Amino acid sequence: MKKVLFFMPDNPLKKNAGNRTRALSMLSYFKSRNFEIDFVSEYFTGRWSETDIEAFEQSGLANNTYVIKKKPSKKNIVYYLLFYKLPNFFYQNKAWFFPLQFPELVTMRFKRAFNKILKNNDYDYIFINYASWATLVDNNYLTEKSIKVLDTHDFITAQLQKKVNIGQSFKEEIRRISLFDIALAISVEEQYIFSQFSKNRVALAPMMLDKPEKNRSLEEKPFDLIYVASDNIHNQKSANWFFNLVYPLLPTNIQICIIGQINEHLSIKAPNIIAVNFAEDLSPYYQKAKVALCPMLTGTGTKIKVVEALSYGLPIVCNTRGIDGLINKTNNGCLVSDDPPEFADNIMSLLTNESEYKKQAENALAAFNTNYEKEHCYKNLDQLFLK
Repeated sequence: MKKVLFFMPDNPLKKNAGNRTRALSMLSYFKSRNFEIDFVSEYFTGRWSETDIEAFEQSGLANNTYVIKKKPSKKNIVYYLLFYKLPNFFYQNKAWFFPLQFPELVTMRFKRAFNKILKNNDYDYIFINYASWATLVDNNYLTEKSIKVLDTHDFITAQLQKKVNIGQSFKEEIRRISLFDIALAISVEEQYIFSQFSKNRVALAPMMLDKPEKNRSLEEKPFDLIYVASDNIHNQKSANWFFNLVYPLLPTNIQICIIGQINEHLSIKAPNIIAVNFAEDLSPYYQKAKVALCPMLTGTGTKIKVVEALSYGLPIVCNTRGIDGLINKTNNGCLVSDDPPEFADNIMSLLTNESEYKKQAENALAAFNTNYEKEHCYKNLDQLFLK
């Protein structure tokens, strides 16, 4: 039986963001292939509680669970400052007079605890999520015998381009990716960029989802539109664009279901809008919807909500950023426009033209089955982990 140490700073069971859904799907893959899994996370980043830890342990996703605190309590402020804050400042900023321009999230305290786990175990694979945590394996003799895998999740330099020196940030991101034997890219764009500069193998590992049960007929769907979004800054900007410029162009009888924390940032209230701040399972909502919305003006990486909608055979109306990361950019069930009137026209075309709707629904389902269906993706991962 192969053994993997799987590090993810967030709690994968909190399925309210695409990155957590991604990690959960990877854990499920290793479990399906009978790997022995040691799961490691960070207490404060993942906002873990004792109840959360117990729930994860009972989920059966891992054989052993380690939730480590990257910093001590502030109850003893002198100890906190002298033995954590000050030493860690120099540890995280080894060239503090020449800033890295790239996020370093590993602390001395966390790396010591991480290395303690490594000393007590032998792993075939060490799987790290995010380049910002990559220094867990940097110059670490305890990882030399393991195959090191990085799931990049995103192109971090692109996310931070307005805050950092792009050249320095990109150089550091590539250096970190190159620390690993295998780097996984969620999108074709990121696979291309990373593979051009890093020294290791960069493999495409798109989002993978279960194929839902048979969908309802159109007559059984009470929601005309479904919009799923968290509350990150990209979604806030995009939601404002949609509700200020597109929504006023639509008939007032169109039923819109909005799911996620984005609701906390929307001031619009109307009889045709159903707001659901959190849904443990999105399936019932997708099953009741005709068309999915993905207004995205900024951001990088594959939009998980787009792949989710494709899995239900839902046509999608989106901006250009909505199809970022998709393997096929055309004939994929997405109608794309950055022009508000045309965006509204695309919605109405799908809701009023039965043949157009059927065509795009078939395209959506075909795109999902070919590229993102779980068992199909598992076979590709087998080429990396079951050699």
